[in-house]
Amino acid sequence: MTINLMLIPGLNNTSETWNQVIYNLPKDWNIKAINVPALSDVDQIADQLLEDITEPFYLCGFSFGGYVALAMLERAPELIQGFILLASSSTSDSEKQKEVRKQAIIRAEKGEYFEMMDANAPLTFHPNSLLNEEIVRLRSKIVQDYGADLFVHHVKATMGRPDRTKIFQNAPIPKLIIAGKEDRVIDPDKLLQLADATSHVEFNVIADTGHMIPLEQPVKVAKVIQNWIEQI
Repeated sequence: MTINLMLIPGLNNTSETWNQVIYNLPKDWNIKAINVPALSDVDQIADQLLEDITEPFYLCGFSFGGYVALAMLERAPELIQGFILLASSSTSDSEKQKEVRKQAIIRAEKGEYFEMMDANAPLTFHPNSLLNEEIVRLRSKIVQDYGADLFVHHVKATMGRPDRTKIFQNAPIPKLIIAGKEDRVIDPDKLLQLADATSHVEFNVIADTGHMIPLEQPVKVAKVIQNWIEQI
């Protein structure tokens, strides 16, 4: 049976974020890494991504992509064979988080998007990754390709997302949570708590990575995903 897998990237990421993960997954899998459309609502994004999908598939959402994936799970649970939450959260933003995001939107609209991305690199990457010239070069290209316009749309979508913890917890399908051990954006301990309160779930921590796990540890990500799917 053909394995269909959709990979949704995070904020400031394009489909290229997944290139090395895909390279290390089985060649006979039907894998689709998408670019998230320029919409300001996760539900509208989910609806667009679900258009014309008729075959069951596995779904992996990284960071912001996890918010979109959860909306897809709520809308079309019958299509999703298994769900992977990668360095993402099932909750909604706090008021404090929303205020921080509003300020980021203002800065992006003033032309400071790339300046912000440079400043955020130490927050999102493991220190060792910032010494890796290939990772730094690829990250710069992805950020350039992504740009301020998509950033504004997707930050607005992030701010408006509802809490979908119950949707995730109660989905009667296999689920996988992957956390980065040194992730400073999505606390791995909180993801462990989510796993402990969820049925049909496997929890996996990847070491030597910050938040940008698909770029920092693509081989390990691919191995975890492949092992999980093949044992279902």
